[in-house]
Amino acid sequence: MAVRSVAVTNTLEEFRTTFNSLGTDVGDIGLLGTTDTSSIVAAINEVNSAVTTAFTIADDSSTTQQVNSGDVFRISSGSNITATVSAADTLTVALNSVISGLTSVSSTTLTDGTLTITSGNISGAGTITATTLTDGTASISSGAGTGFTSVSSTTLTDGTLTITSGNISGAGTITATTLTDGTASISSGAGTNFTSFDATTITENSVRVATQPFAIAQSIALG
Repeated sequence: MAVRSVAVTNTLEEFRTTFNSLGTDVGDIGLLGTTDTSSIVAAINEVNSAVTTAFTIADDSSTTQQVNSGDVFRISSGSNITATVSAADTLTVALNSVISGLTSVSSTTLTDGTLTITSGNISGAGTITATTLTDGTASISSGAGTGFTSVSSTTLTDGTLTITSGNISGAGTITATTLTDGTASISSGAGTNFTSFDATTITENSVRVATQPFAIAQSIALG
């Protein structure tokens, strides 16, 4: 658009025509979309102020930074978090699929797709490895169990002795205050409530008593 001007030699009609054309070039002031529509200059100043005014960002510790017109506002990735900018005008902040370096995790349910931890209970576990496993009373450490109040299993074994369906096999020595089958008992070396007793020789107060027929006959013969 050429510069419009009125020469001193122009007629009044030429001045009128040039002035009206200038108004057309500038446009209808009533159509301005700015808050201030008092003049073209006021509207331009308002727009300029809006696009050049800086804004301030702050973090949780109240540290602030002013972002001025022309600056690039960067969102940086952090520990286990990735920030990605894409079209159109999109910023995506995502948690990484692999998390490391956490000191604590709080959640109603934690799962890896197989094992689940809910309300302190573990389900779906394949193998659990730890220096010590404990429920607060019983503990297993270095293969040794302590503090157990009861143990339930189809078969219990230490590799030599085996307990299955209430039967003990492979025992070397059994030590207990009292041994019982529910009827007869042995306690402090004394047996009680026996209904029968099968042995080759029974010793009572240092006197050996034979129990087999031949041994009895032999004892009688020898006096």
